[in-house]
Amino acid sequence: MRRFGTQGPVNPEQHYVVPRTEELTEFIKRVKEGRYIVIFAPRQTGKTTFFQRAVAALTAEDLTYFPIQLQILVCTC
Repeated sequence: MRRFGTQGPVNPEQHYVVPRTEELTEFIKRVKEGRYIVIFAPRQTGKTTFFQRAVAALTAEDLTYFPIQLQILVCTC
């Protein structure tokens, strides 16, 4: 039975997922055009999941891409 995931990585077999097919296509198009991409949304809305799916789709489509994921940690001390 699927459920809504509220933390951690989203697994489409376990959680409800909005595929965002149009946004994924646009993301890949912008990468290929060499354009800047900003993923901006409130917390827990699927930014990381979208990015991971986009990178997987891009590298599956074109083996010349070698993605490097950077994570920026911000301390609000």
